Amino acid sequence: MSRGLAFWNDETIKLIKGSFVCASVPTWVCKSESPEGEFLRAASIDKHWVTSSGYMNCVSPSGKLLGGKPSAKVLEEFMKLPEADRKPGAVQVPDLKPSERVIPSPPEGGLVLRVHARFLSRGEDGGLRHTKTADFPLMADSPERARTWEQFLQPNIECMWVTREEVRALVPAEPAKGQKLAVDAALPERMARFHLTPQRATTSEGGIVSARSVKSAALALVVEEVTPERIRMRLEGSVHWGSDYDESKATTPDGPLGQGYETPLDGRVEYDRTRQAFTRFDIVAPGHVWGRWGDANGKSLSVERPGRAPFGFAFELATGDSPTDRIPPGGNGRYVTERTGYFARSK
Repeated sequence: MSRGLAFWNDETIKLIKGSFVCASVPTWVCKSESPEGEFLRAASIDKHWVTSSGYMNCVSPSGKLLGGKPSAKVLEEFMKLPEADRKPGAVQVPDLKPSERVIPSPPEGGLVLRVHARFLSRGEDGGLRHTKTADFPLMADSPERARTWEQFLQPNIECMWVTREEVRALVPAEPAKGQKLAVDAALPERMARFHLTPQRATTSEGGIVSARSVKSAALALVVEEVTPERIRMRLEGSVHWGSDYDESKATTPDGPLGQGYETPLDGRVEYDRTRQAFTRFDIVAPGHVWGRWGDANGKSLSVERPGRAPFGFAFELATGDSPTDRIPPGGNGRYVTERTGYFARSK
C-alpha cells in the first residue's frame, strides 16, 4: 500500500487527469475468449497486474503498448505515433454482440443506483463535516503518510443493481397514504454485504461481508402521497454488520475488536404511474464504523480511528447517460454471479 500511495501524488494525478483516460481491467477479462480479451492481449495487458501500488500499462487507442506508469516519457512515445493513430476515431470499435459480452450488463427492466461513500468527522458543534487527515491519529507522526492518504478521503462511487422483480415489488398495488410496505430482505442484505462496507469502498482493502456477519438489515416504504400521476414514499430502515461495538476494545493500532458498521437508512422515493418507472430513489446512510481496518496482513490501516467514527453513504438513481452507470457492482462482473450470491434471496 505504501508504494501505491507514494505514486498517487498531486503531480501524477494532475498528469493523468490532463493527458490520460483511465480504465481498470479485471484479469479474467484479459484471459477471456472475446473481442475484449483479444484487444487486451494484443496490448500485453494480460501479462501485468493493474493494482493500487502502480503496476499498470499505458496503451494507445490502437492497442500499442507505450510504457508502464503514466509519465512524460509515455506521452513522448504517444506523440511519436502517426497523427492518424492519435486522433479521436482512429480506431472504430463495433458494438459487442450479446454473445460476445463477458462483463454482465445491468438487469433489464431493473434499476441502477449510484453509491457514494465518504469518510466523515464531527465538527465543534457536533455536526457532520468532511474528514481531514488531522482527524486520523495514526497519521499524526507522519506528514508524508498524511499527504498521500489525503487522496483516499475523497468521495468514492460505485453502482448497485436492482432486478426487475425487485422493482415491481417496491410499487404498492393499491397505494394509500400512510400505508407501510416491507421491502424484501434480499435488498437491504445486498446493501449491507456489498455496498455499505467502508473499507472496501474507500481503500480497496477487505472483501464482501459474509451473510452470517449481517446482524440486521431491514427496509420499509411508507406511502406519503398518492395522485393519478405519481406515488411518493418515504424509505426507512437500518443495517448492522460485523462486531458489536465495545469501546474498551475499539482501540488503534491493531486493536482486538473486529470491524463493524451500523447505520440508519432514510430515503425518498417517487414512482411515475404514467411511465411506470421510478424517477427518484435517494437514500442516505449516516452511519458509524469501528474496529480494525486491516490490510492484506491484518495490520491497521492509517485511516483507522479509535471508538465509533462517522462514515456516510448516499444512494441515488443513475440516469444512464454515462458509461460509468453500467459498471458492475464493485467494478467486477463476477460480483453478480451466482457464486457470490449478489442477487441471493434471504431464506
